[in-house]
Amino acid sequence: MSPISADHQEPARIGTTDVRRLESATRVLREQDYRDGGGACRTALRAQIAHGRRLLRAQAREQVRDRLLVAVADLHNLAGWTAFDTGHPRAARAHYRSALALLEGHRQQDLVANVRYRSSRAHLHRHDPTGALRELEHARAAADRGASARTSAIISVNQAWAHAMRGDRVEALSLLARGEEELAAAGGGAPRPWSAFFDPTDLQAMTGTVHTELAAAGDRMCTRFAIPALTAAVEGYGAGMRRSAAFSLTALALDHVLDGDPVRGARVGVRAVHLAEELTSTRVADRMRPLLRECEQRHHPALVDLAGRLRVLVDRRDSRWARPEDRQARGS
Repeated sequence: MSPISADHQEPARIGTTDVRRLESATRVLREQDYRDGGGACRTALRAQIAHGRRLLRAQAREQVRDRLLVAVADLHNLAGWTAFDTGHPRAARAHYRSALALLEGHRQQDLVANVRYRSSRAHLHRHDPTGALRELEHARAAADRGASARTSAIISVNQAWAHAMRGDRVEALSLLARGEEELAAAGGGAPRPWSAFFDPTDLQAMTGTVHTELAAAGDRMCTRFAIPALTAAVEGYGAGMRRSAAFSLTALALDHVLDGDPVRGARVGVRAVHLAEELTSTRVADRMRPLLRECEQRHHPALVDLAGRLRVLVDRRDSRWARPEDRQARGS
């Protein structure tokens, strides 16, 4: 059986092998999401969730059922993430609620924390740091119960991002430092599949993202810290993390523009556009809006050209996650 196929027959009894197949399917689909964007695997995810729900109705030993609950919850977690990535906020929230319902009272608190973290990203995407911090507080509580240093690090750096949106440089940098320490404490053990993405490269990307946020808010000196961090992240991401590379390239282009280097900013921005065009992700286009606004406010020929490329991409990938002022600016 292919790892992403789903058996439509409802089995009477299941074993560990059935759950392993479901976990394998989730791993394949998660890799596809990172590489190609959420739109590349949403249909397959729906089939796997339906299959997983059927398995929940079958008889199984307690240990098997326990593992199956986590597997199906993680499928919903991934489905929520891909819905978020493709501009379907209601579907994303519904999947996160389903994941949390399956995990209610379950000892797998690390996954609970991950679901809460992913839910917080919708608030960050809408530039709502208060909502993000509220979700991240729930995530922190679950991570503490699950005793996961890696997940704690993920929460810390995203809290840093939220505080950077508020312009709170001191708190943002303090949380970044905390996240770095927590990731170091995680050691070299095998991470959970839902948190394995967060490694030293992703930490560099988040470090650059936080400093970019502070720079865009007016603290232009932060570009000096953002640029080397994002450059390292772009160089560190492999072919399997193309969406993350697109985010880092976009932020890096913005930093170069804010730092007074429009030629380099345009060159990096064009790379970001080319990569974004290969991804089935409206979120990537949404994250390009600050760069687009900066380019449209300047009259350098290279930035005028980049603005035209960005406008085509953003308008083509118009997302329900876009903020009202972005829609107004487009006359929609």
